[in-house]
Amino acid sequence: MMNAHVTPQQALNFRGRSLLAFVLEPTLPLEAWFATLDAWLVRSPAFFAAKPVILEMAGVDIDLKAYRDLLGALARRHVRVMGVENASRSLVGPHLPPVVSGGRAVSATALVDDEAPPAAAPARAAASEPLFVDGNIRSGQSIVHPDGDVTIVGRVASGAEIVAGGSVHVYGALQGRVIAGISGSPDARIFCREGRAELLCIGGVYATAETMDPAFEGRSLEVRLVGEELKLRALD
Repeated sequence: MMNAHVTPQQALNFRGRSLLAFVLEPTLPLEAWFATLDAWLVRSPAFFAAKPVILEMAGVDIDLKAYRDLLGALARRHVRVMGVENASRSLVGPHLPPVVSGGRAVSATALVDDEAPPAAAPARAAASEPLFVDGNIRSGQSIVHPDGDVTIVGRVASGAEIVAGGSVHVYGALQGRVIAGISGSPDARIFCREGRAELLCIGGVYATAETMDPAFEGRSLEVRLVGEELKLRALD
């Protein structure tokens, strides 16, 4: 008699998970759109690094070759496309980003050049879940919290970034990048004890270290959006 060896069946687990992804909306002509993107990346070169990105292709009528060129150009800029929305059938196939749909919009932030500042984002319901981080945020680290305010009890180093649905409070030196109000609230603010930021952004309007008044460097600051302009105010 022979006894058959029976291997226990391995369970295969499936789970759904909600993740935050940035949505890029290319516009024609692509050369001009890439020029605007490159201007942003000069000011914040690591903004899209290691972050999932979805392309919104509604209204972008291009052929497959141009689409592959678009993806290649984004990859060279370290922009990783994880999916595409509203793409025509000719842009869907093997070795191309999958089609995604049904995502919940959480950001009205626009990445635009200084010469064409966007209008303030429309107000939405206030975000209600604050995030508190005790300790310093090191270069290369990223805190993304689209559901409320972020409070950092420590320093935000150069090369680090904070992205918040509401306001951002930094009880230390702010040397990195802060993007506040991505939930759509134009009332979001940025506070820091020592302002040396590489980039400050609220509602799609931003200022960089090169464009900020040197009189604010090293000061305790409040930053708010007034109309289509960021206003900095020294608190010390």
